Amino acid sequence: MRRFLKKGCRVVFCLGLCACSQIEPTAQSEDLPASSDREMWAWSTQVMDRGRPRAHLQAGHFVQAKDTEQAEFAGGVAIVFFDAHGDTVSILSADRGMIDASGENMKVFGSVVVVARDSTQLQTDSLHWNRDRDRIVGDGQVEIIRPDGWETGVGFDASSDLKQWTLKHVNTQMKRRNR
Repeated sequence: MRRFLKKGCRVVFCLGLCACSQIEPTAQSEDLPASSDREMWAWSTQVMDRGRPRAHLQAGHFVQAKDTEQAEFAGGVAIVFFDAHGDTVSILSADRGMIDASGENMKVFGSVVVVARDSTQLQTDSLHWNRDRDRIVGDGQVEIIRPDGWETGVGFDASSDLKQWTLKHVNTQMKRRNR
């Protein structure tokens, strides 16, 4: 029980950092469209599913270009994923991303790290989240780190809580030695 509480405190602490930290606006917005209908700084939103929160997104800069259903965000991204009961299952950080107007599909890029409630980490350069399937997928290099070891590979498919994953091409599978 004590071990679980320590892990729970880490998740709450990380959540607190995401919720309390001020997101700095980017100095330049070269990666974002020049002409837009909507542009916001220190942006945040909720992705809902049947009246329940599925994800909370924060970014330093948000732009939705004219006549498009897709929006782009940059300047540091933090995403908190929730389960069907509204409990936090993981926290994602990345440099920038894109989301469609329905909130069903989201892509993030640059130094992507997902940390699950049980301290499992997924690190990659980009991933795609499908809200309906509650899956995060990617085609690039990936490293999954757990308290009992780690795996590396190319291409992955994982649940947003990182309890289930599949690596398409496993490069390394290592475990810590028992001491």
